[in-house]
Amino acid sequence: MNREGAETYLRRLAEAELRRATTASGDSGLLDECYSARLESVALALHATHAFDMGAANEIQAELVLALGLRQPRPGPGGLTPNARAQLARLTEVPRSPPSRRRPPSPRAPERVVPVGRVIRFRTDDAAGELHLLTYVQTAAGARFTAVSYWGPDQAPDWHRPPPGVLLADRLTAVDDQGTSYRFSAGIGPGRTEWSGLVTLEPNPPRTIRWLDLGAPSGEPGPRIVLTPPSAESARAPRITVTPAAVSPGELLLADIAAGFLALASPEQVPLHPSAAHAGPLGQAADGLADIVAALKAAGAVSPSSRLPGQLAGLCAHLGIGGHGITARPAGDLPEPWLSLLDYRRRGTPERAPVPGWAVTATGLPDLDGARVTVLGLHNGTHGQFLHLLASGVTSEYTWRYGWIADRLPVLWLRDRDDRWHTARPARTAPLRNSDDFLLWLRVVPPLDHGTPQTDLVATGLSAEVRARLPLTWSESRPSAGPAARS
Repeated sequence: MNREGAETYLRRLAEAELRRATTASGDSGLLDECYSARLESVALALHATHAFDMGAANEIQAELVLALGLRQPRPGPGGLTPNARAQLARLTEVPRSPPSRRRPPSPRAPERVVPVGRVIRFRTDDAAGELHLLTYVQTAAGARFTAVSYWGPDQAPDWHRPPPGVLLADRLTAVDDQGTSYRFSAGIGPGRTEWSGLVTLEPNPPRTIRWLDLGAPSGEPGPRIVLTPPSAESARAPRITVTPAAVSPGELLLADIAAGFLALASPEQVPLHPSAAHAGPLGQAADGLADIVAALKAAGAVSPSSRLPGQLAGLCAHLGIGGHGITARPAGDLPEPWLSLLDYRRRGTPERAPVPGWAVTATGLPDLDGARVTVLGLHNGTHGQFLHLLASGVTSEYTWRYGWIADRLPVLWLRDRDDRWHTARPARTAPLRNSDDFLLWLRVVPPLDHGTPQTDLVATGLSAEVRARLPLTWSESRPSAGPAARS
């Protein structure tokens, strides 16, 4: 990686931003704010590809802030406006990091991952509800079930509290095949119209237990949860292949940006991945992409012969995104997953709410560039379809800007049996107590059809591509008014 080329590009960009703000017809907003979002976007991209350190980039931004602050028409005490002083204080929060820094995966990898797929129904004198247990996952830090709960048809959703099925989960008890008793504790959530999170089993059971007999809040016996994973020879076992790859850090980043554009929930808004700092109109999302591409080339993170810049320009043309400024000629030979989602967009398929319910699947993927990912099922909700992952060795999407690209998730795609592709974009995260792992929900666009028997999960990293054929076992949410019962 060419660190000197990266720094030179950032300093030239800072000089250009200073000229843009201080000329007669310059950008008054840039001058008033004393801060360049364009410079930060490029710095983040360089940092994410190992080309430059964010702390060092912030020093360049601070120099620009001082230059802009000293050119204010009404400077404050010390010659700087409040905006300039606030920006300088913020920029000192991120220290320089050693170039060799990596975040290792948690040594406490999942010890057991078992698909469950059971519905626990509750009815007490004052409430009724149901809890969907998707997957049992056990690490050295504890044993948990990933779970989903929906509001019933006669229940009004409440943003401030989870559905009754979650509240009643704390009254559940269980006994294993060795006679040990356990209690349950639900956490992480709630959702607006459904809840998804974790139900913790306390105390942490031994890895050798074969099943759990649940006890309902009413005192009646509940279902038996079998904790035997499918054998490797079973038709329901995932099939995993690993293929060596040679993707540059910059190409991987541009492919991730493209997937973000393709996952738009509407043509007006876009989650502005590394391409910008804040959500905004589609044209604003592409603003600065040319600088990112040029900086990645200057740093050696993207080869001059790479087709990715032209393909990204071609994608923007298909999506009607202007203002990106990429000089590469728009390419027509877009990757197959991109073309599949473009066809989905052209058909005008609405982002309909899937059938309320969930699909059971569970498998741990091989380590990929330091990322350890375990698939824990998916659920359908009013606001889309969400893939559940347990992740280690990566940084949460909401704090990714201070981590290397090796700390971030691989680029993930799903392919269904009709060879249609689906992208999976981070929606929310939650750290796990007493663990370096965190739970991650990825929004699937477009949603897999309810009842899809299997899907191919494709995870692309710098060194390899992992393909996992995941069997899916589906269930719908049908709230009933019966006691705790077998699904």
